[in-house]
Amino acid sequence: MKKNILCFVLLLLTFSLFSCSKVSGESNKVSLVAVGDNLIHHTIYKAAYHHQYDFKPIYKDIKPYIKQFDLAFINQETILGGSEIGLSTYPRFNSPYEVGDALVDAGFNLISLANNHTLDRGEEAIQNSIQYWKKQPVTYSGSEIKSKSPIKIFTVNHIRFAFVAYTYGTNGIPVPEGKDYLVNVFTYEKAEKQLKGIKNKVDVVIVSMHWGNEYHHIPSEEQKEQANFLSCLGVDIILGHHPHVIQPYDVILNQGKKTYVIYSLGNVLSDQLGIDRLIGMAFSIEINKLKNTSVVINNPKAKLLYTYKSNDQFKILFSDQINQQILADYKQQFENKKKLIQTFNSNIIVY
Repeated sequence: MKKNILCFVLLLLTFSLFSCSKVSGESNKVSLVAVGDNLIHHTIYKAAYHHQYDFKPIYKDIKPYIKQFDLAFINQETILGGSEIGLSTYPRFNSPYEVGDALVDAGFNLISLANNHTLDRGEEAIQNSIQYWKKQPVTYSGSEIKSKSPIKIFTVNHIRFAFVAYTYGTNGIPVPEGKDYLVNVFTYEKAEKQLKGIKNKVDVVIVSMHWGNEYHHIPSEEQKEQANFLSCLGVDIILGHHPHVIQPYDVILNQGKKTYVIYSLGNVLSDQLGIDRLIGMAFSIEINKLKNTSVVINNPKAKLLYTYKSNDQFKILFSDQINQQILADYKQQFENKKKLIQTFNSNIIVY
């Protein structure tokens, strides 16, 4: 679905326009891949324990692919508060630091920490989580231990990025008074304040959105409204998660500019019941800054993945690694997901 939309707020911003035409000359390139919710149930952390925790084997089959990209995004759904405060599972999660070690080892370097489970184990777990992530070679957003902007600005291959993560809420757990920085809860007012003018400072704005209705394959009207609003604020790429199932891809056209949206990436790892919650995607896209300084974003792809559980052990596999023994009706399942991803916009390769 491609259509021009009317911004429902007045934004006094100057946007750089995107050109879809092929332009000759040198360019700087950045490749981006994104996966969804990394949801560590007790069955997963118990399966990873052999005298010590080691989650790296779970991700080893996707690691070579993830490592190819300059930027690799994931939503760390469960707080990494560490074993010292006691590990826990649904409904209030806490995971060991070794989960993060496995993600870094697999190549993930763009981390969302804003989701409905961020406050599950209180401020102590957040303190531990941030202290852990600060030591890693990653960029994270969505949770802090002191008042500061959640927008992270960084440069890769001479292309300047802004990255920020939001969540719709915290499962009814109140945010401590005066400590909104612990979790970046989305409001229209907050997003406008944080993002207004940021496009004038960077080439590409990436927003992580923990939103929508769980287990719904089609985005809600609220998701669409928020996506349009973020487009008006100059956001280039929206990476959605929380429904735990795949939702479609789309491109919003706004005043000659494009915003690329994946409404839900689905799960990358979980032990949830139901085939739809075990199939996710690795969404990828290319960002090119041309010699004339214009930016072109193109070549969207979705590589389907599956959480495979056998003898209480877990591993993540891509669709081309699946056979009848692993998933009996895998061909039909993946064909259904391809059609779903292309529901609004067929200009994405799904495989």
